[in-house]
Amino acid sequence: MKKLLYIGHSFHNKTKSSQFIQELLAEKYEIEKFDFNPYIYKPAIFEQLKGKAFDDVVLWQVMPSIFDLKKYISFKNIAFFPMYDGVADFNSPIWSEYRDCNIINFSHTLHKKCKEYGLSSYYIQYFPKPKNILNQGDKNKVFLWQREENISIETIDKTIGINNLDKVYLHRVPDPECNLKDIPEKWQDKVQISEWFDSKSDMDNYMQDCAIYYAPRKLEGIGMSFLEAMALGRCVIAPDNPTMNEYISNGQNGYLYDYKNPVHIDLENIYEIQKNAYEFIAKGYEKFEANKREILKWIEIPVEINSDKNLMDSKLIIKKPKYISINFAKIVNTKKYTTIKLFNFIPLKIKRNG
Repeated sequence: MKKLLYIGHSFHNKTKSSQFIQELLAEKYEIEKFDFNPYIYKPAIFEQLKGKAFDDVVLWQVMPSIFDLKKYISFKNIAFFPMYDGVADFNSPIWSEYRDCNIINFSHTLHKKCKEYGLSSYYIQYFPKPKNILNQGDKNKVFLWQREENISIETIDKTIGINNLDKVYLHRVPDPECNLKDIPEKWQDKVQISEWFDSKSDMDNYMQDCAIYYAPRKLEGIGMSFLEAMALGRCVIAPDNPTMNEYISNGQNGYLYDYKNPVHIDLENIYEIQKNAYEFIAKGYEKFEANKREILKWIEIPVEINSDKNLMDSKLIIKKPKYISINFAKIVNTKKYTTIKLFNFIPLKIKRNG
């Protein structure tokens, strides 16, 4: 089998959200897994891989310097799976290094953006397997996996009203470097708090006690949590942002709200919404299963760069010998040259006249 280096976010070891792609890759590759923590990134982290050779490299969500990676390993192809909620801004110089990658997107919004900037991008929409539904749940009960500070019990109150509910299950397991506020005392009698469950089925049981599930983030990469809720036939209420609004049609198979200005939502057709959500996931899962092995081809397909669309070049505008229009450069003057040192770039020398 071919050898593949899989570099993924270390947090996914806990959430298991990347398990499906690792299982797919294992059909074709012998995989070496490398955990990467972007919050404490140092180039020397790759030293433990020094001297190894791989046929292919997959970067799952994380964006290390490819220049740094090449100092330690050799490979033929490299593919990057970005996540809409975590991808670097296209103004970042790191994208210069990723122009030789095939970009494989699970967000259509991000796929379009990549294509606009001339990157070699492919798109497929992920769907989880529909689950066995025990019941429709209680429409007066809500489940929220609280991962961000600003999607909280206050959000629930603004959109459907805490006083209209019997119970709010708060699964308080935040994302890295996110701190959660205390629950207001006035609502504590309606709240039941959980942390990590012993098994995924335990969490599903709590979710199935509720008809309503709140998507936990304002932006998503794929959105495993809310998709699995839809696969359980829950009515998902989510911010009107990618990737939620790439799956949810407001008032048909879920509800979308303005994250910055949430207003009251009428849940009159909640049970019909639940039925539509489950059927939507079931149909999508069939399509994803039929097409998912295209991913294995895209990893090794020749990179197709649109050279007419080079965002990085258009952003490097030199105004004066001592200035550059971006803030990640260092100017080094000598008698003959002005050298512009960019993070993750090869230094650029400009010969001065006179």
